[in-house]
Amino acid sequence: MSKAKDEPTYVRIAEDIRSHIKQGDPPAGSMLLSEAALARTYGVARGTIRQAVAELERAGLVVSEAGRGRRVVSNSPTDARRATSSQYETIAEALRKRIESGELLPGQQLPGEGATADEFGVSKGTARQALQMLAAEQLISSIHGKGWFVGGADHARTRADEVADHFRREIGSGELAVGSVLSGENVLAQEQGVGRITIRRALALLEAEGIVEKRPGKGRVVKSRPEGT
Repeated sequence: MSKAKDEPTYVRIAEDIRSHIKQGDPPAGSMLLSEAALARTYGVARGTIRQAVAELERAGLVVSEAGRGRRVVSNSPTDARRATSSQYETIAEALRKRIESGELLPGQQLPGEGATADEFGVSKGTARQALQMLAAEQLISSIHGKGWFVGGADHARTRADEVADHFRREIGSGELAVGSVLSGENVLAQEQGVGRITIRRALALLEAEGIVEKRPGKGRVVKSRPEGT
């Protein structure tokens, strides 16, 4: 049996596409066919095509572009690095405009590297480069254990901080009276439109301030009103 037949299908497809690219079909600068179109061409599943294209990306022959697909660069590593550089610079510029327009406010938490990568259709490494570029410009900052925030670290506010503020206002106004029992984490998460972990972090802040406390058999109870209310 020949070596070619022993190779996985996606490897043979990647080699075939690589051969076409080297012959200028498609030429550098143009878009590679979509995964669906390539799957029809080779008569295989999209998952197999995805593996084949991943091989081409690792080889620097194609790069992903947000919302467009994969662009053919060339067989030159220099061209591949230039394309990747362009990607993170494009992402940085998009985020920079959101900050300058006020869409992203000082202290606001930015989506994580994974979410940014998904939004722009790039790798987490490329997303990280974009965020690091903005950090070098002092437009955003990274807070250990929390994430990326617009502006300096002294203004960083997480969603948990915002939820904790909401509860402080309700307790300070008397809407939640001292001695009242808070709803469970699942209910509070649904009411606030956040995850349970965010609720847990917000309540931990209030517990540390002595505003709420855990009581056996009851759950979390309002212990006192915030200072100054």
